[in-house]
Order: sequence, then C-alpha cells, then structure tokens
Amino acid sequence: MSLRIKIVVTVILLVQISGCASFSASRDDNSQESFAAHDRDIAVDVASCGGRLGTMPENVEAELDAASIGFMNWNMKKGELANWRSDFGELGQGKDLVLIQEAVLSSDFTDAIDGLEHWSFSPGYRSSGQLTGVMTLSRSEPLVQCNLSTLEPWLGTPKATIITEYGLTGTGETLVVVNDHGVNFTLGVTEFQTQIEQIRQILSDHQGPVILSGDFNTWRKKRLTVLNELAEDLDLEPLQFEEDHRKTVFGFRLDHSYVRGLNVGSTGTRSVQSSDHNPMSAWFGI
Repeated sequence: MSLRIKIVVTVILLVQISGCASFSASRDDNSQESFAAHDRDIAVDVASCGGRLGTMPENVEAELDAASIGFMNWNMKKGELANWRSDFGELGQGKDLVLIQEAVLSSDFTDAIDGLEHWSFSPGYRSSGQLTGVMTLSRSEPLVQCNLSTLEPWLGTPKATIITEYGLTGTGETLVVVNDHGVNFTLGVTEFQTQIEQIRQILSDHQGPVILSGDFNTWRKKRLTVLNELAEDLDLEPLQFEEDHRKTVFGFRLDHSYVRGLNVGSTGTRSVQSSDHNPMSAWFGI
C-alpha cells in the first residue's frame, strides 16, 4: 500500500473516531468562555496580536527569571488515561512554563502544579460538555495573550494556538511563547500552511527571544517542511534530544520545540503511559 493511500485511510478513520464527539457537545451559555478569559483583554486576530506584542509597560510587577527558565511541552490527551495527574505534577514541578495541547478547561489542569499560578487558555472544541484547547501555565502573569484558531476542514472544528508574552528579569526584553496544536485532518497542507502563516506574521515583528512549541501534527514530509521553513525564516533553532521519545506517525515526529535568543541547557523527553504523546522538557537562560 502506498504512503498516500495509507494517509487517506488513516485520516478517514481518525475523522470517524473523532468527529461525533466534536459535533455533539452543547454550548453552556458562554460560561466556559468567560472562565477561560478570566477578565483578560485577549487579542483574537493576527493584526491586534501583533500590535500588542512588545508594548511592555514601564513597571512590570512579575517577570520570568532570565537566568533560568524551566520548560515543558505535553499533549495530554485531555487527561483521559490513568495516572496523568501524578505524572503531570511530577513533570511540571519546578518549571516556569508548561505548554499543554489537548488541555481541558478545569481546575484539574489549571491548579495542578505548585508555583504555576497563572494560566492562559485558547479554546479548541467541546467534547462531552468539556471545553478543550491549548493551555500555557506560567510562573508570572503574561503581559499579552493572543488566541487564534484554524478550522479543521473535514470536521469543521477549530485547532487552537495561544501566544503569550512575558517580561524577563534584568534584560528589558520580552519572551514570546507560542503554544500550537496543528491542524490534523487534511490531505493537502493548505490549512496547515494557513495556521503556520498566522504564527509567521505575528513573530516577524518581534525581535526578542521566542519559544515556539506544540503538537504540530507533522505526520508527513510536506508538513514538516512547512514548519521547518518557518523556523529557518525566523532564525529559530530546534531543540535536540539525546534520547528521543517523541511520538511518531509514518516515521515523522509530531511534537517540536524551537527557540531563539535563549541559551539551551539540558533537554529531555520521557516515555509515559498517561498520554499518547510523550512530554518534552528543557532549561533555558540568557
């Protein structure tokens, strides 16, 4: 069977498995959206997001420690598998930034890690009455939050991107963090390119440090090429892992992290049974 036929069959099966739950959930009078925003003025399009980044106020009360930034990224499969809470608490301990894909908007996620009292959420779709999406937990409150979404063409449901900006101690610079869950159920790459192009437009005007990370669903070469071209154009360097346990489909890794303007210390991945993806972690500094 050719690779293209395998891809078509896989996409059809995944749509059949995922589609019903995505469409069946009812809305909850916007109460979940209100909780998700928690009184922040959130930018929801490329132009307004780009206009807000870099406008750091004169007196920033809380910043990330520029000398040591602990980082983790994990697609958590909505916390559906056993032992996810214990793994999440252990893996996130001591981190300053934790990026989650397939997060559920609930206190189980927002309050799970001591010291990470700030959280930002960009909604994707509802399943069984739950609002899911991408979430970034942080040790300091973001200066800016942007929520973007791109529709899955076959399902009609959104894939979310969240962009947050943080002050960095003693530098006068800000760190922009992009947490992305890539469009998945497509035969071509048009919708995936649209999602990546939104990120490109926003980051192109930011001259400071950047972390770009997520489950990009790069399960074919063309998708990975689109992502790597973005990274090259923006001078982003991919994190490398000596022991690489990242999830693969058709031989391609789905989860990636790229950085710019940061010194990379230790990096690692860990094999877990509490999700169908394995977490990535790193320590950064300036």
